[in-house]
Amino acid sequence: METWAHSDPGMREDQEDVFGVTRFVAAVADGMGGHVGGREAAMAAVDAILTEAGTDRLDRAGLEAAFDFAASCVREGGGGGATLVVAAEQTGGVTLVAWVGDSRAYRIERDSAQQITDDHVGPDGGLERWLPDVPDLDLVRVETPPGSHLVLCSDGISDVLDSATIALLAIVDDDPAQLLVEEALAAGASDNCTAVVCAF
Repeated sequence: METWAHSDPGMREDQEDVFGVTRFVAAVADGMGGHVGGREAAMAAVDAILTEAGTDRLDRAGLEAAFDFAASCVREGGGGGATLVVAAEQTGGVTLVAWVGDSRAYRIERDSAQQITDDHVGPDGGLERWLPDVPDLDLVRVETPPGSHLVLCSDGISDVLDSATIALLAIVDDDPAQLLVEEALAAGASDNCTAVVCAF
């Protein structure tokens, strides 16, 4: 897979979003604002995923182990919390997507972006799950044949851009991740904005 990634603190003084990519894996983490060590938690989560992945593919068991490792790294950091979404390319035109919290993944289909993750939020809109707590990992198998795209993003993007806009910008010839972030900022995003676009 080919990836583009971009992040901007937006209107926030602190940048608590972190992304990371390897040949087969992409990750976006959002440090929880207002929590001590939010950025450190997000960095620990992404570093753990990339360390577990190395230069190889992550299968389902590998993703589960990677999230467990990320949770332990965040826990050992003390006090911080983070959401996390990870895409792990498999063979045969399939990608596994795992997540905790409200960082999202979208599959781009023609002129629409289908959200393939479910936000872990309660009726009041507050987060119910985040790292370091991952009791049961949510994971989906996504068909990603040649020519398809996935978008991973923090809520700074998804809070202000609709699916049609995400779909349109994800398939441009220029840097689609940068365009997604710029469009979110232009739309009035008040949070950190991070996007990773994966093309297959």
